[in-house]
Amino acid sequence: MSSELMQTGGLIWITGYSGAGKTTVAQIVSQALREEGLPVLLLDGDDLRSILGEKFGHELDERKRLAYVYSRLCKRVSENGITVVIATVAMFESVRVENRLSNDLYVEAYLDVPLDIRAERDPKGIYRAQAKQNISPTPAGFEEPENPDLILKNYGDTTPQMAAGEIVRHFRQAVQLRQRKQIPVPAVYQDRARYWDAYYQKRGAPIPPSSFAIFCAENFFSDNCHVLEFGCGNGRDTFYFSKKYQVTGIDQSAVAININRQRAKDEQILNIDFVDGDFAGVVGGLPEVVDAVYGRFVIHAISLDDEGKVLGHAHKILKAGGKLYLEFRTDKDSLMQEGTEVGENERVTDHYRRFINVGEFCKRLLAIGFTVDYCIERDGLAKHGDDDPIVARVIARK
Repeated sequence: MSSELMQTGGLIWITGYSGAGKTTVAQIVSQALREEGLPVLLLDGDDLRSILGEKFGHELDERKRLAYVYSRLCKRVSENGITVVIATVAMFESVRVENRLSNDLYVEAYLDVPLDIRAERDPKGIYRAQAKQNISPTPAGFEEPENPDLILKNYGDTTPQMAAGEIVRHFRQAVQLRQRKQIPVPAVYQDRARYWDAYYQKRGAPIPPSSFAIFCAENFFSDNCHVLEFGCGNGRDTFYFSKKYQVTGIDQSAVAININRQRAKDEQILNIDFVDGDFAGVVGGLPEVVDAVYGRFVIHAISLDDEGKVLGHAHKILKAGGKLYLEFRTDKDSLMQEGTEVGENERVTDHYRRFINVGEFCKRLLAIGFTVDYCIERDGLAKHGDDDPIVARVIARK
């Protein structure tokens, strides 16, 4: 485990009803992290309550106040470079939300154990006492976690050691992700629009249409269709499409768009329109409905969050039966091994790229409402000089 983590600490919040095995699992997690060299503080909700005396009762509002005390105590300790592992019921979503917002390194694990198993264990005699008094075993007002990092079935074939091992593995992954996010990105790449403005100002981008544009036009586009190209760049494919189709090109580089507009004016091309903007954002001037949305080498140049926005906009603007045409670098491309790592499958070389897993990408398309009609991944599709990347071509239908 990294020395950086030892300086910043973290919080592992293990929750579940009484009898779920929280304390046992928390003890195993704490010992495993100590063996990796981390300073760890193990806290147990019952011990903390006994330390705090009778200041907090057992009514719902007092339980919640106590849960907030636990949360803030954990944060204060972790800020001093200690990893806190706490076993607590604290069944309040607002407390867990505060945990996530106030801790840079936070893992929430819910031990989901059925009532009959918990009652059989009943280490504190709570369930027997409740049964005698005809009290519900599930306290009113308790809220099970809505978005835990882990849901663990701590019974049956799942031993406490196995549950603890899952928590430790997830914590390691959270550490690695945090470290990747902290790798500084050169300032020149922080403003991608500025980078692409400079790139297109040099007018060094290829002019002939890409092989993907030719492939789409010759095999898939229907007569009289309207094509929207996002991330059109210098318009190499947009101008090619305009020979036969109505075309709208959009790009976040104002320099590229102005150059394209001037070229369209000079060549008196009337069935083409260029829009300055980011397709992941709110943009005016776009058509309400199109037959095809096309993007080549764009999806891998934007973040995962922006990808979701782009795909959502594409689905909205496409007519029923309209198609989305994409070509992008995948996580099998050798370029992913170069440059500065700034996130999972994200690298910065001359500019930012996110190398995409095709299977996961297709799942995201399906979740939005697309049907994948065509998908291929290999080299030889997008050769340019000595560069022969492994890319995917994906065609999806609304």
